[in-house]
Amino acid sequence: MTLDVISWMPEGFLLVSLLGLLCYGINPGATPFKEQTAVPLYAVNHQRMMGSFSTNEKNLSLFNTPDQNMTGATPAGGPGHSSELLGAWAIPWCLLALMLIYHCPLHTLMAGGVFLRDLFSVQLGSLLWLFAAMVLTMSLSWQKTAGIVHPEYVTLTLLALLGQHLLICATDLMAMYVCLELQSFAVVVLCSLNYRSAYSIEAGMKYFLLSAFSSCLLLLGIGLIYWDTGLTQCHHLVELLQSTQQEPSLGLWLGIWLVSLGLLWKLSAAPLHLWVADVYMGAWSSVTLFLSTLPKIAVLGFWIHSWHPLWSSTYGKTMAVFSALSLIVGALAPMAQTQLKRLLALSSVGHMGFMLMPLSAGTEAFGALWVYLILYLITNLAIWGLLMWPYHRPGQTLTGPQYLWDLGALNQTSPAASTAWAGGMLSLAGLPPVAGFLGKLGLFWWALNSHFYALVIIALLSTLLSTVYYLRVLKVAYVDAPTHWGAYGKLASINAYLIAWAWALLVLFLWHGAPLILSCHLLALAS
Repeated sequence: MTLDVISWMPEGFLLVSLLGLLCYGINPGATPFKEQTAVPLYAVNHQRMMGSFSTNEKNLSLFNTPDQNMTGATPAGGPGHSSELLGAWAIPWCLLALMLIYHCPLHTLMAGGVFLRDLFSVQLGSLLWLFAAMVLTMSLSWQKTAGIVHPEYVTLTLLALLGQHLLICATDLMAMYVCLELQSFAVVVLCSLNYRSAYSIEAGMKYFLLSAFSSCLLLLGIGLIYWDTGLTQCHHLVELLQSTQQEPSLGLWLGIWLVSLGLLWKLSAAPLHLWVADVYMGAWSSVTLFLSTLPKIAVLGFWIHSWHPLWSSTYGKTMAVFSALSLIVGALAPMAQTQLKRLLALSSVGHMGFMLMPLSAGTEAFGALWVYLILYLITNLAIWGLLMWPYHRPGQTLTGPQYLWDLGALNQTSPAASTAWAGGMLSLAGLPPVAGFLGKLGLFWWALNSHFYALVIIALLSTLLSTVYYLRVLKVAYVDAPTHWGAYGKLASINAYLIAWAWALLVLFLWHGAPLILSCHLLALAS
């Protein structure tokens, strides 16, 4: 009993501190500091949208007390609501979680073997919390830009992170399902939190309905597996398949297939990617940054840690089909897109196709998978940070750049921003002088060694075609004249530092990638 309590100390800290932050957010009057009093607010005329340059000064009136009529009011500055304060507290919360998990003294089974904390889950969990801290830091200034005043925004993000952390440690199918649903329910609310936008409501509804469909697949698959074997532990199922000389029964075969489809839906692999474009476009950019990075760490971690031995023993190299489909969709679907978030959403399907290639090649290729994933996460951090750069349009709300033409002549107005866009697009395309080239090179090497020649040809063609729309972004930024009038606001200093840090890492890892490759190789060995 004592060992169980000690082994659960990191998770206990996460849960207790999450409850504390939740109480802090829903009852701000009980906090020891009066952050919510005497905050200047401007009551905004309903005919005027925030961020418009056509605002008349007569439409603005200053209120100094929060008890007056605040209909349509927006904060003038400062910590006007508990959401900003919760966001500031969430960053050290993630860093403390990282320290506790990385220095956890016990590698043991938890909850009767439902969860397993070993070297792999500790290292990957540390990576998850490190990127979570950076994502929350990047999102902090966006909360003020987008007017996010909901305390539940931060608490739901942390709740989803807790589910992702437990998913990495999960070794039981029911534990996997509960962790995925903990993440999904939080993401559904986050996607639709901007209830004044029809696109946000659409994003939340589509994610909810299609996530419910994937949950049905998972539950049906788990039920079939349990009905046929009486087991839900992944390693017990692998031992059962290896000990018998007979082919798996129809129930077990179909159950493994359905669970795998549910997991591939969470990874947005083709043909289970239909929700991606609308959800990425409708949700806030900070939510999309979260959705495009951290769930991939958790789901891929569970797949490699617990599910891959079961999949490879029954279906073997069938994953190459999903990889090829994702590569084709990721190469062709974004061609006609002019909306930046939809373009990045559909291109992420192609990147998932690259990440599925090592799952077809075998365990020896997992090191290349982690190299590619880490470089993809760093690139996404930089690109979505640029999309959260405040951008003013006449008569519209204050947002980041939304369309390709918003980047027109960016090289003349902000050479640093255009350079950052160039680094991000070249990294996604897999071209030097940035490290995205290193990630794709490693995947091609392992695919060739595993004799997946057709898959390599499809991946090369996908890379060639995807380069077209990535370079089109640079053409607009460097060559085209601006066709729509707009102006960029001030980028938060911490966001600028994070974008510069990400860009520097992308350049550094191409020329000095040995530490990254070695770390990912050790992570693959630990799995």
